[in-house]
Amino acid sequence: MVDQSHHFEKEYSILRAELVKMVSLVSDSMEMSSKAFENLDRSLAKKILELDDEIDNLDREIEDLVYNIIARFNPLGKDLRYVITAMKFATNLERIGDHACNFAEKIIWVAENVPDFKSSQLIKEMFGNVITMLERTVAAFSKRDVNLAIETWKMDDIIDDLDRRVIREVEGVDPHVLVMNVLFSRDLERVADHLTNLCEEIVFIETGKELKEFI
Repeated sequence: MVDQSHHFEKEYSILRAELVKMVSLVSDSMEMSSKAFENLDRSLAKKILELDDEIDNLDREIEDLVYNIIARFNPLGKDLRYVITAMKFATNLERIGDHACNFAEKIIWVAENVPDFKSSQLIKEMFGNVITMLERTVAAFSKRDVNLAIETWKMDDIIDDLDRRVIREVEGVDPHVLVMNVLFSRDLERVADHLTNLCEEIVFIETGKELKEFI
């Protein structure tokens, strides 16, 4: 039994290590997206696109590891919740990586077609808040910190408010500028939604309760 537990912990450590790699890549993608947006940097945008295959591969590797752990060790209770949540974490991170690719594609298009594009300061604020949410979500998962997860979940209201303000701020300007700012804003709002999903999962694996029970 002790030997089985030791092997489970070893496999779970490998799973967490792969998840850490994925977190690092997705965080890099979001950081680069923010800088590429601010400077309309096509070269940086292309690097974001190049990272996507690596992120997708890690997502598949994590899924395989989870299935292998469940098949070999039949974890129960909190151990099972941790393993399943690791896969959900990877899935949400992969989708955040997809949004980073969306940013990159839009940045390249804007740089080539709307050279006088004026980015909204509100979107820069959204990028900053979303990146902070990502960092805090990862910290909450790593430290098993329920309170941090709940506080990070609440940050979604800030993102939603900024998303609404973007439309009002850019009304009356060039249609291309309006549309692109709104599209950037909506992608960031969806990234925040993926992060709130993760915060809800963190609370559940640690407490067995829904996050809304703590609000």
